[in-house]
Amino acid sequence: MRMKYKPEELTKLPRSVQFREGKVVLIDQLLLPREFKTVALETVDEVARAIKTLQVRGAPAIGAAAAYGLALLAETSKAKNKDEFFDEFYRAYEVLKNTRPTAVNLFWALNRVKKVVEEHREDSLESIKRLIVSEAHKIADEDVDANLKMGHYGAEILDEGNVLTHCNAGSLATVHLGTVGAVLRVMHKEGKLKLLWVDETRPVLQGARLSAWEYHYDGIRLKLISDNMAGFVMQQGKVDYIIVGADRVVANGDFANKIGTYSLAVLAKEHGIPFFVVAPTSTIDMSLKSGKEIPIEERPKEEVLTCGGCRIAPDVDVYNPAFDVTPHKYLTGIITEKGVVYPPFERNLKRLFRS
Repeated sequence: MRMKYKPEELTKLPRSVQFREGKVVLIDQLLLPREFKTVALETVDEVARAIKTLQVRGAPAIGAAAAYGLALLAETSKAKNKDEFFDEFYRAYEVLKNTRPTAVNLFWALNRVKKVVEEHREDSLESIKRLIVSEAHKIADEDVDANLKMGHYGAEILDEGNVLTHCNAGSLATVHLGTVGAVLRVMHKEGKLKLLWVDETRPVLQGARLSAWEYHYDGIRLKLISDNMAGFVMQQGKVDYIIVGADRVVANGDFANKIGTYSLAVLAKEHGIPFFVVAPTSTIDMSLKSGKEIPIEERPKEEVLTCGGCRIAPDVDVYNPAFDVTPHKYLTGIITEKGVVYPPFERNLKRLFRS
């Protein structure tokens, strides 16, 4: 795959997750779209809190933020020897690992940094610290590169048309560009994206607050709709493709994504609309056989009972799963940085990782 474009040619946004001057610097997604602001986090606990509260969100962005949390520890630790440092490191690892359960990139990134530490336990303490910071930077840079490749692969297989997306799998959900966001941005650059339909994505409105904001920021023509309008828009023939991200794809092609994705997939099947997932291989968990094994995070009831800090419902019982699982039978293909995977997914995902 030849890359036609560089990231800076596709978006005006900066990286959503960075490590600068010993601090983890994030775009504060809780403030959007009212205010565009970055925050500088100085402790592992602050990074963990940012992940839990959705100040940073999106599977690849969470993974990079967690890796940078360990880099932050490496640069700020006052440990006098390796034993003290290893104690601090594993405590930080556990704190970050226990922030959110569904996005597999979190565990992938943390385990990747941990592996580097364990492979170099006999090195000097300063060398180990440098390796942690270096590995975290590699994770972030590789995410940008993977997104760029996915953008080109996706735009290559999709014809000109209208696209519907759900939640936010754009630049804000990754280190830069996005998974879905990269595909949309390359299509936009090439004049293939006629109109982008953006689901608002209840209950936290990541589509309305984040996707609509960032794609509008980059000059992409879009229309925002409430989630329950999507079926009618499909029925009217106004959607040519549905493209979503994923927080975990498993060995048979089932995948978890923001709640509401399953409904879209069923509707897409009824209306004959191709339905694609865009996800890097770091989001694919080959250790799980089916979507039934994916742990689903439940979020606080206040997310449903309130909107923008205003109460919109009485204080009743609430069921608030953050994700749903879409069976692979509804899926047209998975766009990865290594190419597009088509059914049968169980066989072809294995082939992807063997290659």
